Amino acid sequence: MKKRMEAYLRVLCEEIGARPTGSEANRTAVEYVCEELKRSGLRISKQEFDCMDWSKEEGTLTVEKHKIPIAPAPYSLPCNLQGELICVHSLEELRTAPISGKIVVLCDALASEPLMPKSFIFWNPDEHKEIISLLENSGVKAVLTVSLSKECLLPVIEDGDFTVPCAMVLPEHVPLLCTGSLASLTLNTVRRPAKAANILAAYGSGKQKICLSAHIDTQPGTPGALDNASGVAVLLAVAAKLSGRELPCQIEFVLFNGEDYYSTPGEMLYLNTSLTHPDEYLCAFNIDGAGVKGKHTAYSFYECPQNLMESLTDLALKTGDFEQIEPWPQGDHTLFSFSGIPAIAITSEGIFELTDHVLHTESDTLEWIDREKLEVLADFLVDAICKIA
Repeated sequence: MKKRMEAYLRVLCEEIGARPTGSEANRTAVEYVCEELKRSGLRISKQEFDCMDWSKEEGTLTVEKHKIPIAPAPYSLPCNLQGELICVHSLEELRTAPISGKIVVLCDALASEPLMPKSFIFWNPDEHKEIISLLENSGVKAVLTVSLSKECLLPVIEDGDFTVPCAMVLPEHVPLLCTGSLASLTLNTVRRPAKAANILAAYGSGKQKICLSAHIDTQPGTPGALDNASGVAVLLAVAAKLSGRELPCQIEFVLFNGEDYYSTPGEMLYLNTSLTHPDEYLCAFNIDGAGVKGKHTAYSFYECPQNLMESLTDLALKTGDFEQIEPWPQGDHTLFSFSGIPAIAITSEGIFELTDHVLHTESDTLEWIDREKLEVLADFLVDAICKIA
């Protein structure tokens, strides 16, 4: 099993690499995982959906003869244009600023957090919706957003349905983006219609199910070791460990495709087709960001009855190196809790501290992963399944 776990990780992160939804690499990863699940005797089906395959080359921004480093925002439209810059610092200012025909620079309060994609239904504040609507309907030529990080370019807008070309700049270059300056902006990006698929796999039979899920996709340009090859590898290991066991319920394995895609199309498809009868599920485990070296495995509960929480907490204490953390909303476990199904999210202690410089970047490599922690987690999940079933 140790050799197989290592093989899962190396194939996903090094042989296949970045696996954005809709890409050829994503389809290769789906086929690879399907074959591994078949080896463990599982019944396989796919949920196919339409999506976008997006690619980019480097963009350019010139302001008053100064060349400023930028990058296209994920899923941005292409452009080659000139326009006057206008810096906008707040929603109140955006409501009244003369932005039509200009390149808008979102600063300060407008660049303090990611703006939710238009199609994201689980959490989308009215303020976010208003900002996007004002930008799309006021005749702006393009949008520049100040990065959420000082060290690397992190997007404020990441939405393939956004109808204005958009790029990111580092905070250190904001002083060059003066209102009234003339800028030239080129974004070399391509949006292509594509297909992708969730993987659904079943082991055993019975009227009720225990679900184990992880997402197979990555953001563009990242090997996605922690996000989320480690979760996929754990599911493949659990499937292999269950082979030959008799259980009174069905074990459903779900490899979501689209967690790191702006509109979560795979998740929405699964929600609307597979979670229509939540009473069929005993509970669901979602694994994302597991196995960080030097950190505890972390778990949290959502819509879980007291007896289930006590049982799993007791098992975690016996297993060791596990820590219960506060609930967090950014993950596929919310699909299940949203539907009234008891859900358990499993990740790593301090995972959100890695957001700026590891997750979603080229630095998310196998060097971050402790393989032994993943093996222990796979054994824990098998024990949990047997205990709950």
